[in-house]
Amino acid sequence: MLYINQLDYPDMVYHHNMKEGGAGEYNTVKVAGCGPCSLCMIVENMTYQHLDLQECLEISENVKANMDMGTDLKILGPVIAEKFNMKYGETSDVKVLQEHLSKGGMAVANSGGDREGYTGLLTHGGHYVVVLSWDGTEFCILDPSYTETKFHEEGREGKVREEYPFIYVKEADLVKDCENRDPSFYLFAR
Repeated sequence: MLYINQLDYPDMVYHHNMKEGGAGEYNTVKVAGCGPCSLCMIVENMTYQHLDLQECLEISENVKANMDMGTDLKILGPVIAEKFNMKYGETSDVKVLQEHLSKGGMAVANSGGDREGYTGLLTHGGHYVVVLSWDGTEFCILDPSYTETKFHEEGREGKVREEYPFIYVKEADLVKDCENRDPSFYLFAR
């Protein structure tokens, strides 16, 4: 199982926020590479083909999925799916996500982070994570910004079960974390 942690790439350049002329010192995979890292994991874990992270960054820049902060998976997701002969879809319906996973698909969850009265579980800002499976109780996730302390802060403690590199999240918690994003989930299938 391929796992990529964006925090391991503090010096790999990823130009994003290009509508505003870039993100300056924050133009790195460490800061904004969760989307490309997630897609590389999906490709290898689903198709057994390899998508190099640098190649994914270049594709993102070439198709202009990097115009805003981070990566626009509405643009990059279909391009990567086509390149690796996968089906692509989008949904904000957790039941559609669960059915998709039960048929062997994988997904990228689009977490929205903190908002009034809510501490983001997967991020305080915006973040993409890979959703590998659903067992009827929990989603199994690969988080490209995982740290040993990430889920042990106020507002997150006790909501995630950790078995590195996997984290397990209850349905209600994933839904809440992604409810302010449209779509909430990007779907990939063979």
